[in-house]
Amino acid sequence: MKILILAHKMPYPPRDGGSIVTLNYAKAFAKLGHDVTVLAMQTYKRKFNIEDIPCELKKMITFYTEYVDTKIKPLHLFVNLFSDKSYHIWRYGSSKNFAKKLVEILKNGNFDIVQLEGLYLDPYLELIRENSNSKVIMRAHNVEFEILERYAEFEKSPLRKTWLKLQAQRLKKYELSRLKLYDAIVPISNKDAEKLSQSDVPLFVSDGVIDMSEQLVETSTVEFPSLFYIGALDWFPNQQGLEWFFENVWNEIILKKPDLKFYLAGRNPDAWDFIKRKKLKNVITLGEVDDAYEFMKSKSIMIVPLFAGSGIRVKIIEAMALGKVVISTRIGAEGIDYIDGENILIADTKEEFIEKILKCVGDFELCSKIGMEARKLAMEKYDVNEKARKLIEFYERIRK
Repeated sequence: MKILILAHKMPYPPRDGGSIVTLNYAKAFAKLGHDVTVLAMQTYKRKFNIEDIPCELKKMITFYTEYVDTKIKPLHLFVNLFSDKSYHIWRYGSSKNFAKKLVEILKNGNFDIVQLEGLYLDPYLELIRENSNSKVIMRAHNVEFEILERYAEFEKSPLRKTWLKLQAQRLKKYELSRLKLYDAIVPISNKDAEKLSQSDVPLFVSDGVIDMSEQLVETSTVEFPSLFYIGALDWFPNQQGLEWFFENVWNEIILKKPDLKFYLAGRNPDAWDFIKRKKLKNVITLGEVDDAYEFMKSKSIMIVPLFAGSGIRVKIIEAMALGKVVISTRIGAEGIDYIDGENILIADTKEEFIEKILKCVGDFELCSKIGMEARKLAMEKYDVNEKARKLIEFYERIRK
């Protein structure tokens, strides 16, 4: 089959969950013998030169990119208040240059499948229909409106809370109304599938997110005990959860374990005012690391204090695959088929986080046991290669 994948950010380098999943499926499709093309947006946050993509990857996949201006602008925010459109969708869906490039690729490609990596590509659906006879798939990485709803619940500022609730309502109406226009919906978790299965459109849950052949456990160079977090530091749900953790949990942990370090890695920490204002003892901010796997391998306990999100946290699955113990909120671990206390530790309150962190930092054997059970879960449930094969079989059926 000829498959075109549309993404709202270049999936290489794969440094965040969405990029990792997009690239892993593109590679898996190519390994199965299919002709794969990727058209990705470049934004002010994610600028990238295609020439920097490794040659062996470009032999597998054809890459195209087009710049899209997604900067949040005060005037546009103000004007949007008097509109019924979702500002989040409009930012990505109003690019004439991206539309032009898409039409050019469609007319030259004769694709069997066009796979949209998330709702932000939805405004180009009609354009795809006009210029292609391909089956069009919504690959839903998240239930997008749910992220905004949860973020609004946790927001302290009355003005921001009101705006977020308004945008969540608009996004929900838009997201649920558009599903029936696709040939199939491919959510990333069973939980998301429940929310997105409101039409008669065929639906297939494809929750494989990582290539287990690339995940090797390392124990000889691990800093134990140590806490770590990795994720985009300019994404508001991540900022929100980390601020809560540092304001409510960290100071009490440090009183009991004064030598314990917390390593904070992720894109664009300079965009996060909190981390610049606060002087957090023993918190080492590394920014975007060159190799996320090497970073995770070198630390011992992953902390995921997330209170707004949807889909699956790919970084949790990656940490599990590397044999790490993960301490996460229920929302952070949502979509993962975990057993609390066996292959992950769940904490939703200040007291639960403190208790479970102190338990782990004082017990290497416990961390190793939970980490090995976590790796077993990742191998059995979340390997992308097997899920990609089944997804291709699903695509073959809907083409008939």
